[in-house]
Amino acid sequence: PNPYIMEIIRDAGFGFDCSSEAELVLADAVGGPIMFSSNDTPAEEYALCAKLGGIINLDDVTHIPFLESIIGPEFPEVVSCRYNPGGVYKLSNGIMDNPGDSKYGMTKEQLFEAYRQREHNTSKKFGLHAFLASNTVTNEYYPTLAGQLFELVVEIAEKVGIEFAFVNLSGGVGIGYRPEDSQNDIMVIGAGVRQQFERVLVPAAMGDVAIYTEMGRFMLAP
Repeated sequence: PNPYIMEIIRDAGFGFDCSSEAELVLADAVGGPIMFSSNDTPAEEYALCAKLGGIINLDDVTHIPFLESIIGPEFPEVVSCRYNPGGVYKLSNGIMDNPGDSKYGMTKEQLFEAYRQREHNTSKKFGLHAFLASNTVTNEYYPTLAGQLFELVVEIAEKVGIEFAFVNLSGGVGIGYRPEDSQNDIMVIGAGVRQQFERVLVPAAMGDVAIYTEMGRFMLAP
């Protein structure tokens, strides 16, 4: 990460997706909201993120008691979990393989178990995160993913009785690296995500749920 670019991004109202101690330190030095997504995380990195007030994204159901052993039951107000449906994702492009081959994230059953553990900590609201494909050059990926995640948070909220603060669609919106490659139309993608938002979340009285993205590659492309 380039701190000068990070300052521009911060001034535009964006935050920083971090996955290591070095990135947490840099994001803190630049200033701005932090999302911490890391799958093999040392205790000191969880402790640092909590100290900095970042949103911790947990990759495994066992990470919840591990985090509690580090910082105690005084969890951040908002905590997120990463979803991995397994199997073959129909819009995967082979760059990141398939979700079934990935060690990142929880199954649907594990997600329910994880969110039910809220009774043992002080978190008030929750997030859902998923990263199922990388550098897609199709306008369908984000709206399709959004619809699936929106339906999932509605189901979890109803059955577990929790309140969601956000859904993080993560990355995946890419660029064509060759002249003959197709390019994404971000306006079409945004309209598709909005359509899914209004189809699923608004009728469920969850229209205040925020939508986060991680589009570094797309944003910084020439």
